[in-house]
Order: sequence, then C-alpha cells, then structure tokens
Amino acid sequence: MKMHTKILIYVGLTTVVILSILYLLSERMILNNYKKMEGDYSKEGMRRVMLSFFDEYNNLGALTMNYSARDETYRMLTQPKIPSAVTAYANRTYPDTFLDSMRLNAVLVFDQKSEVYWAKAFDFARNERLAYPADLIRALTAYNSFYIKHRDPDAHRLGIVVAKGYPYIVSSYPIVTSYKEGPVRGTLVFARRVDNEFVRWLSEKSDMTLEYSTLGDSFRLPGGASMLLLGQSWLRYWSAADTATITSYGMVGDINEKPALLLSFAQPRDFSIQAQENLRFYLAFFAVSGLSFFLLVSFVLKRIVFRRLNEAIEGMRYIDRQKEFHLRMKVTGNDEVTQLESTFNSMMTSLDLSQQAISYQANHDVMTGLANRKSFFGALEKHIAECPEGSRFAVLFIDLDHFKIVNDTMGHDAGDRLLKEAAKRIKACAGEERFVCRLGGDEFCIISEFYTEEGGVEELAGEIQKQLNQPFRLQGQNVSVSASIGISCYPDHGTDTESLLHRSDAAMLGTKEAGKAGHRWYSEEVESRRTRRLLLESALRTARKNDELQLHYQPKWNLESDRMTGVEALLRWNNPELGSVSPAEFIPIAESTGLINELGEWIMRTACRHYRSWQEQMQLQQEGWDGVSGKEQEFPLTVAVNTSGVQLLQPNFVERTMQIFREEGVDPSGFEFEVTESFAITNFNDVIDILTELQQCGFTVSIDDFGEGYSSMKYLCQLPIHLVKIDKSLIDPLTDNKRSRVIVSAIMDMAHRLGVTVVAEGVETQEQRRLLEKYDCDMIQGYLVSRPMPAEEFARSLVGGARV
Repeated sequence: MKMHTKILIYVGLTTVVILSILYLLSERMILNNYKKMEGDYSKEGMRRVMLSFFDEYNNLGALTMNYSARDETYRMLTQPKIPSAVTAYANRTYPDTFLDSMRLNAVLVFDQKSEVYWAKAFDFARNERLAYPADLIRALTAYNSFYIKHRDPDAHRLGIVVAKGYPYIVSSYPIVTSYKEGPVRGTLVFARRVDNEFVRWLSEKSDMTLEYSTLGDSFRLPGGASMLLLGQSWLRYWSAADTATITSYGMVGDINEKPALLLSFAQPRDFSIQAQENLRFYLAFFAVSGLSFFLLVSFVLKRIVFRRLNEAIEGMRYIDRQKEFHLRMKVTGNDEVTQLESTFNSMMTSLDLSQQAISYQANHDVMTGLANRKSFFGALEKHIAECPEGSRFAVLFIDLDHFKIVNDTMGHDAGDRLLKEAAKRIKACAGEERFVCRLGGDEFCIISEFYTEEGGVEELAGEIQKQLNQPFRLQGQNVSVSASIGISCYPDHGTDTESLLHRSDAAMLGTKEAGKAGHRWYSEEVESRRTRRLLLESALRTARKNDELQLHYQPKWNLESDRMTGVEALLRWNNPELGSVSPAEFIPIAESTGLINELGEWIMRTACRHYRSWQEQMQLQQEGWDGVSGKEQEFPLTVAVNTSGVQLLQPNFVERTMQIFREEGVDPSGFEFEVTESFAITNFNDVIDILTELQQCGFTVSIDDFGEGYSSMKYLCQLPIHLVKIDKSLIDPLTDNKRSRVIVSAIMDMAHRLGVTVVAEGVETQEQRRLLEKYDCDMIQGYLVSRPMPAEEFARSLVGGARV
C-alpha cells in the first residue's frame, strides 16, 4: 500500500474515530436517556393498568363480602331446599338489574357440601341472561374445589379462574350472619369475565388502549420482568421495544399461580425518533467538517511530501523492472528522501552478494551442504508427479546409530564433524542421480531413481551401511557408528509425501528395535509393532498409578544345604485391556522413555516392604525369633533385584538407593543387585565404580545372564561381584550336549577359584540338577525349584514351613 494512501487512511480513520466517539457520547447522553424515559413511562403505564386491574379485585371482593353476610341467605341455607322459595329469593336478591349494574357475569351459591344451591349467568354488555354457568361451576368444583370451601367466617378467596379458555375474576366468601358469625352455611361466589368489554372498561379507567390474551402452560416469563405485590398476589410486568414502538406487558396468574392472562398496550416512540433525527443532523454536520479537514490535509501532503517520494519510488520501480542489481538510483536534493535514496543504493550493493547465499540457505542444510527438509518435500512431490506408470521409486530413511553417545561423550563439535563426514559418504553412495537430504539431527533421506526391480535399492542400502560402518576419525581416535535404514516404496506404501516419509520412518524404527545396523522395507507388521509400542508406552505411564504392577518371587535353592537361601524379584504387568505383558516387551520401552527410573524405585520399595513383612513372619514362627532368646537373628533369605543399565547410570543412583532403604528401614545386606553381563562389559569403566559403591554399602552384586554374550573371564576378575548367574541358554542343552557340560563345568571351576558363588538359571529337570551338583554348583533357580509366585503366595509358603 502506498504511503500516500496510508496517511490518508490514517487521517480518515482518525476522523471516523472522532465522529464515532461523538456519536457514542451523544447516544449515551441523549438517546439512551430518551429510551430510558420511554421505557420508564411505559412501565409506569402498565403499573397503572395493573393497579386498576387490582381495583377490580377489591371491588368484587367487597361486593361479595357484603352479600355473603345476609341473614336471609343464611336462614335459607339452614332450611330444606324448596325450589320455588329459592327462585323467589334469588330473583329478589340478585335480579338482572343487579348483575348489570355491578358488571357481574355469574352469581353462584354453594351449600356446605360444596354443591350448587343456586346459580345464574348474565352478559351485562348485552344486558341478557345466559345459560346455566356449567363450565365455571366445573372449573370450581372439579379442579379448584378448595376455592369454595370455607370453615372460618373471616376466610375468603379472590383470584383468576380459567373456565373453558375464559379467565374470570372470581371472589369467594363464606355465607354467614349479618354479624359475620358462623357456623359457615355455604359459599357465595361472584364472577366477572375478562373479555373485550372488560378490557375496554379497564382501558378507559387506566387511560391506556389495552389488548389481552389468555395464556397456557407453555408460556415462559421473560427475564428482567418487574413484580408488583398486590394483596397476596405478585403481578409481573415488563416492556419490549422495537424501532417504532414500545410495548408493555402485564401477566396475571390464576389461583394456582399459573399464567392465565396477558395484558398489553403499545405506544409510539416519538421521543426516541425525534432524538435520532436530531443526532443524525449533528453527525452530518461533523462529517462534513471532517471531510473538509481531510481534503485540506491531503492537498498539503501531496504538494510537499508525496511529490519527492514519488520520484524516489519511480527510481526504485525502474530498477525492479530491469531486474539488474548493479543499477542505482539518482540521488537529488538534500532532505530525508535523499537519505532514503542513498541507503537504497547501499542496500543494492550488498543485495547481489547476499541473494545467492539466502537462496542457498533456504534450500540447503548449512552444516552438511545437503538439501534440507523443505527441499526434500519439494523434490518428493516432483518425483511423485513425474513417476511413469508402472514404475516405482523408493524413499530411504537413514538414522545414525549411537550418534547421541558420540555427541554426549565427545562433545557437539565431534558430533558435527561426524555428521559432515557421514553426509559425504551417503552422498558418494547415492551418486548424482539420486536426491539426498538431511532431515535434521542424525537423520538423512534419499529419493531413489525410478525402477522396476528392487535390487538396486537393496544394493544402495547395503553400500550405505558398509560405508557408514567404516570408522570415523574424531579427536585422534577411531569412532564406529552404524546406520538403521527404513525403506518405503511409491506407490505400494503411499502416494503422497507424508505417507512415504512416515512409513520409511516406521521401517527405520523397526530396524532399530530389531537390533540396529540394518535395513528393512516398510510392511504392515512394522506399522503394527510401532502401534503396539505406542499403546504399551501410553498404558505403562499409568500402570503404577492403576495398580497394574506386581512383584513375583522365584526361589534360589542352595544345593549343599538343600534349602532356599534367596529369591529373585521379577516385575509383572497385567493390563485390563492388553492382558499380561512380557517384561521383554515393556522393559525396553521403559528404558527408552525414562520410565525405568520410576519403575526401578517402585520395585526397590515394594521388595523392601515384602522383605520386612517376611522377616516379621519368620520372627514369630521360628524358635528363637519370638523374643525368648532376647536376641534377634538374621533373616536367612536374600532378595535379588534386577537393575536396568539405564537406571544404574543415573546420577546419584547409589545415594538415591540408600535413601530408599533408609526410609523403608531395611538392611542392604539382605539385598542383591543383578546387572546383565552384556551391559556391565559394554559400560565397564562407568559400571565398575558404581558396583564398588554398592558393595561398600553392604549390597551383594551379581552378574546376570553370564554366557549369553561376552563371557569374558577378564572382566569377571576385575568387576566387584559376589555371584555369577549362568544363563539358561547354557543350562538347557546340559544333559544332551557334551560341549555345554564342559563349558559349564569350566565356568564353575574358574568362578570358584575366584571366590565367586555360582547360580544356574533355568533348571527344569532332575538330571540337570544332578549334573550341576556334580560340578559343585552353589545354587540353582528354575521351574524345578519353583515357578515365580506373587508375594502373598510366597509369604504363605514361608508360614507353611518352606525350608529356609
């Protein structure tokens, strides 16, 4: 937008804002006051109407009260009913002239049983007698019988009764003596129907032109209605307005407080209309003044400012049309515009140099020089659009394995150099005909050429793995990493960019879960495993809170003493939806997400509490443990806890562990920490110090799964351990394989020479036990001894006399 236009807009907006403020102030100060006056006047008019209406209540009530206290009526109702006498009395007491003068539509006399003694209906508007008022009588006797029953001579009722759609003002008084004494002999009812004639009379009385309508149960009172207490009844009234009229409403309820009658009148809004016309006149005057001011400012700005600016702008447009960055503007004058022209020329000088750099950086990764994520999606969309029918192409998602370890241990500079060298090798493998990019971090992508056979893609993935497996020279030493590669194929695995990238990423993650350093194609199985992993991860986060975790305990049997000398705590997870989930499936998820630290602490605390509970049971059960000897003996069982490598390498692990044991009041000497052989050897330098600290705190330290991986006796000599647990993979073939027997016996012999206790895992047969006893194995563990059992079941076995 031009500056000239902007300034004019600003001036125009300022004028509009000022006019708007004037309008709002005028509306608040003048128009709203007029509206309020109209509303108040309308409400006051309806209030007068309601008071006039209530006067009808009072007049009818006073009239009924006077005629109900007559001795003649009282005596007649005490005697047997003689129709001729009743008719003579009624014609004498309530002639048509009486109903006409009193504007009554019905007179009803009820005896003590609330039965009609005499009734008469009259239309005073037409001065003619009406038929028997059966509808009104039914409304009183069938639906509102309480209205005509009086026990107290001073009682009375006054209100609206609706009979067959017509509202009546009904006054009910007990029939008593002229001294208003009882007992009550019956009820006198006077009724006045609310119709057009009544509303016309009420309009004259209140000086308002009224309309009326009857209401049903569906009527809902609007919010903001005012209330007027008249006698024992609340009358409600309100107003509603449009641009031309203001209408006031008054609602009258029946004797049951249900909406019965709606009165209304409308008045023209003369005051508001006149005020609006005056306000429009003033606004028109202000608008003309504002427009004049606006035109004057525009003229001055155009002559003084915009002429110079237009000259400068024309020079810039000329350069823009020529698309030549070496062109410069002509500098004239000596004002602010001159400074603008000089600054523009300086910018043009550097623009040519920076344009190429900006374009390059927008589409390339600064560190590696490869295309970036933005370029990748553009290239992939183009590849999809140009792929010939019947052809395919692949998207290879490459992630460097162990890059985080290099970055964390050797620093970010070393990590950056590793990424640069890896990018060169990947680019060399891909060649010029394939698109290569760095998505971010240690992730790269390759878009292959079009093909009909998959062999070229497999060969490319293999060559990339081969090249990345070669050591990288960083900080004077060789560093080895590998690559996990996932491959998706167009159109088999997706026909859009997001699908192809997502599925190659899923395949790469499947490669990592399978052990890294490999490649695989996307499949539904890969997606299914990834979906299940996400489901497990989500459920695992709430497993402890939902009490889904349990510790099971599997005994360890001492072959020499033929007694149970320890148990291994094993974590079990039973989810209501997933069922029983194997530790082999959820433990790696817990380690990768960091949940293992929370789970590990929960295991230690729970095992401590079970251990202390067993101690108390054994102290009460065994002789010398119940306080007779006066000396508490040691608990003969050791509880082994598997420790994750991720948890073990956490800062302050030993300090945190000791804090848990102190809080639970358990001696560390009764616990054993098991560390897998592969983790201990892979992280030897970090682990040895931690295991030494645990040993110094009183814990027993053991190597688990010995023989599954490295089985290096060199590390066995150096690690501060008390036990070695031979892996089940060496015990299973023990009875049938001579080599296995030789290896197992040699391990036991060397371990014993080093002063290390040996435990055989997975012992399931008596023949395996016999051979292990022959090789002087210290302890066995497996289904032959016992399956893992919940803590409660294990506690019962202790009470039941298990040999410990």
